Amino acid sequence: MNLSPAALAFDIIIVNYNSTDYLFECLRTVYEALGEMAATVYVEDNASHDQPERILEVFPAVRLHRNSTNIGFAAAVNQAIRRGLSPYVVLLNPDSLMDRRFFQNLIPFLEANPDVGLIGPKILDGDGSVQGSARAFPTPLTAFFGRKSLFTRLFPTNRITSANVLTSRCDGINPMCVDWVSGACMIVRRKAIDEVGLLDERFFMYWEDADWCRRMWDKGWKVQYYPLSTVMHYVGVSSDQLMIRSLYEFHRSVYLLFDKYSKPSPWILKPLIMAGLFFRLCFVTLSGCLQLWIGRAKPGAAAHRATRTEKAPERIRVLRMIARLNIGGPAIHVHLLTTRMDPAKFRTLLVTGNISSQEGDMSYLFEDDENKPVLIPELQRDISLFLDMQAMFRIFRILNRFRPHIVDTHTAKAGFSARFAVLIYNVLFRQHVHIVHTFHGHVFEGYFSKTKSALFVWIERQIARLTNVIIAISPIQRRELVERYRIAPAWKVRTIELGFDLDPFVKCRERSGKFRSLLGVDETTILIGIVGRLVPIKNHGLFLEAAKRLRLQTPDGNVRFVIVGDGECRSELERQVHRLGISGDVLFCGWIRDIPDVYADLDILALTSLNEGTPFSIIEAMAARVPVVATCVGGVPDLLGSPVGQITEHGYCVCDRGVLCRSEDPDGFFRAMHYLLDENESVREDRISRAMDFAVRKYSQERLLKDMERLYLELVGRSPDESA
Repeated sequence: MNLSPAALAFDIIIVNYNSTDYLFECLRTVYEALGEMAATVYVEDNASHDQPERILEVFPAVRLHRNSTNIGFAAAVNQAIRRGLSPYVVLLNPDSLMDRRFFQNLIPFLEANPDVGLIGPKILDGDGSVQGSARAFPTPLTAFFGRKSLFTRLFPTNRITSANVLTSRCDGINPMCVDWVSGACMIVRRKAIDEVGLLDERFFMYWEDADWCRRMWDKGWKVQYYPLSTVMHYVGVSSDQLMIRSLYEFHRSVYLLFDKYSKPSPWILKPLIMAGLFFRLCFVTLSGCLQLWIGRAKPGAAAHRATRTEKAPERIRVLRMIARLNIGGPAIHVHLLTTRMDPAKFRTLLVTGNISSQEGDMSYLFEDDENKPVLIPELQRDISLFLDMQAMFRIFRILNRFRPHIVDTHTAKAGFSARFAVLIYNVLFRQHVHIVHTFHGHVFEGYFSKTKSALFVWIERQIARLTNVIIAISPIQRRELVERYRIAPAWKVRTIELGFDLDPFVKCRERSGKFRSLLGVDETTILIGIVGRLVPIKNHGLFLEAAKRLRLQTPDGNVRFVIVGDGECRSELERQVHRLGISGDVLFCGWIRDIPDVYADLDILALTSLNEGTPFSIIEAMAARVPVVATCVGGVPDLLGSPVGQITEHGYCVCDRGVLCRSEDPDGFFRAMHYLLDENESVREDRISRAMDFAVRKYSQERLLKDMERLYLELVGRSPDESA
C-alpha cells in the first residue's frame, strides 16, 4: 500500500557540539524541506558552551536535550532514537544544509524499496563539489588511502582510493547499493534499527556509521546511495574545535573497527596496524597544529558560512601567479586576465616576483588599476634553494589568506612553486583548490644542456599530475606537450590561444613618423626590426648575420636594422655588430613603452628564436599590417599559416600570413628578407590583410575572456546561468 507524504513521519536527530551558529541555518533548511510532513526534531547537545538554548527562541518545536558532558556522537544519537517513535530516523550534522526537495525526492524511494534499511543522500562540500560519502568497507590500507589522506592527494587516481570511494561511480540520478555511507546525513528505517540494534557506543566519534552499515548488511538490510536527495556539509565544524581529541578518536575508531571485523590473523598483524596508525596520528596531528598556527580560522567565518546560501553565489576567487612582469606577451596576458574578468563573477589576485636588472618592467600596466599585484621578492628567475623555499612559504601564506577556488599559474618558475604550495595547502587544510597552468613557451629545448632539459621534462611530468588543466597557447604547442614531451595526457591539455587589446596596433598607422623621427631616419629608409628580450633563446645573432648579408645587397645604404629590447646579451651583440662591420646600420633602441609607434614605421618584423610559444611580437605586427619573417619554431607556424610550399633550397617558404625560415640558417633568413623587399606590392598587401584579419579575429581579448570564464566555471562546477 502506498503511503501519502502526510502519513510518513520522521525523527530528525542532530548532535550539536559548539556549532549553534550553524545549527540555526541547518534547522531552517530542515523545516523548509519538511513542509507539512510530520516530524520530530531532536537536538542532542554534548555540553556546548555557545548557548544552544538560543535555538528554542526561533524553533520552539525542537526537542533540545543537553548532556552534562560530551558523551560522543553514537551515544547522543542513541538517546534520541530511544525517545522517538517515527518509522524513519534521519541523522544530520549541525553544519549541514538540506535541499528543499530532500524529502519530496526521498519518499517515493522509501515506499518502493522496503528492503532498504539505510540510505545515504548525495552530500556536497562547502564549495559545491560532491563529497565521497558512499564507500566500500575499509581495509588496513584505507587508513592511508582515504578520500582526503596525504597519499590520495599525492596520487588522486590510485587504485586503492578509487576502489574505496564509490560516489564517483554514480551517474547522479540512479540509486546504487554501496557498502556504507557517511553519518553526516543518513536515513534509517526504524524496523531495521529494531532488528540490527543501535549505534555501537564504543565509537566515540568516527566510523560508527561504517559499523552500523555493516551490521545492516549482516542482517539482510540493503544500504543504498540515493543521489536525488542532497545536503551540503561544511566538514569538520565541530571536530575542529577539539582537534587533538578528534584525531585521537578517529585513529582509535579505525583500530576498533579493524579489531571488531578482522578475521583471526597472525599475532604480529595487530601490532603492525597499531604502529602504522600511531605514525599516521603523529603526522596528521603535526599537520593540524601547523594549520592552526598559520591561522585557518578567521573571525566571523561561522556566521559567513552559515548564511551564505541565502546570498547569490559567491565570486570565484582566482589566484594568478607569474614569475615576473618583464616585457613580453605573458605579462600583457596576465594583466588582461587580472583586470578584465567579470568582477561580478570573479575576484582575482595577481602574485608576481622581481624582474632582473636587465629586463624591461611592465608593472606600469597596473598603475591606474586598483587591483595591484602582490610582490614576492624571493620569487626570481634564477634557481636558489634558499630563496625558492622562502617564496614557497610566502605563497602558502597568501593561499591561506586569500582562500582561492582556482590557482592559475604562468611561466615555469611560478608554475612549479605555486603548484607545489597548493599541494601542501590542499593536504593540510583539506581543500579542493583547482590548478591551471599555462605554457607560454617551455624550457625543454634551447635553454639548457640535454641532461638539464631531460630533468625539467621529468619534473614537469610529475607536477602535471597535480594540475587539473594545462593550457597550451597554440595547437602545435599542445602536440609537443602531449606527444613529444608527454607532459600530460591529451584530455588534460587544452588549447586556449592568447588574447590582447589589439586596437592600438590596428590603428597605429595614425602615428606614422614618430619612431622614424626618434631614430633620425627619413621615409625612404627601409626599417627591419626585431622586438624582444636580448637573451640567448631569441638568437639575435642570426638576425645580425642575415643583416650583414642583406646590407651587402643594398650598397645604397637605405636599410636600417632596429633592435627593440634589452637584456643580458646586449654587450655581446654590440660586439658582434662591430665585428660584422655594420655598426652604422644597426640601432639598439632598448625598451620602448609606446610599442605601437614602432610598428607604425617598420617595413618588416623579424623573429629569429630557437624556441617560442606564441610570440606576441608577431601578433602585434600582423595587427599593424607589418610583413613578418620568422624561424619555424614552436607556435610560429600556427600564426603564419599554411605554407604555399616546403622550405626550399633557398632556406625559406612563403606562408599564408608570413614567411618561414629554418632555425639557425642566416643565409635562408637573409633571402627571406630580400624576398619581402622585392615582392609584388599587391601580393604583399593581400598577405598582410589576411594576417591582420586573422590576428584580430583569433587573438581578441573578448575571445580570451570568454574562453577563460568558461574554463573557470567548469572547474568549480557552475553553469554560466548560476554565475550570472
